Amino acid sequence: MPVGWRIVQLGDVATISKKSFNPAKEPKMLLEHYSIPAFDEAHFPVFELSTAIKSNKFVVDDTCFMISKLNPTTKRVWKPYCLTANAVCSTEFIVYKAKKQEISDFLYSVIDSTSFSDFMCSHVTGSTGSRQRTTPSDTLAFELILPTTKEIAEYQGIVSPMFEQIKCNAIENDKLKRLRDSLLPKLMSGELDVSSIQL
Repeated sequence: MPVGWRIVQLGDVATISKKSFNPAKEPKMLLEHYSIPAFDEAHFPVFELSTAIKSNKFVVDDTCFMISKLNPTTKRVWKPYCLTANAVCSTEFIVYKAKKQEISDFLYSVIDSTSFSDFMCSHVTGSTGSRQRTTPSDTLAFELILPTTKEIAEYQGIVSPMFEQIKCNAIENDKLKRLRDSLLPKLMSGELDVSSIQL
């Protein structure tokens, strides 16, 4: 191992956030909801009133990163975009925060790794099938190699702009999707006539 590098447990460098939101107490709030179905469908949050949400959620912000504890053989790793101040996620996600924000994107890369996925899959409870879960606290025992502060800073200098570009692309894709969904019915019905447009 290179000089200055060390082996640590995830719990040494990150915490699990369990800050909760009860939708029944804020019945008319528009929420930016990171759910399992939203991840699977478009990898983008849905925006819905809290009246449409029947169970408690975890509060997330742009310092968080998360992974689904449900059926870890299907990897769902998410760095929330936090487009509003009302971002929440399903309690099926484990929400992490780096103890030092300057290593946050490095740790996000760690939980997105194959070795972390394998670790989660080896620490599941429940019978085989569609409802296996990893116990969140067990994940804090995962061992990782922590480079020096300088090397982590260099790594983050490379990947952090990439993560920001991924966020921008996701936002743009969502805008285009909504534009398509609003225009297509009008085109199909003849309400919009584009026959005169020269391509």
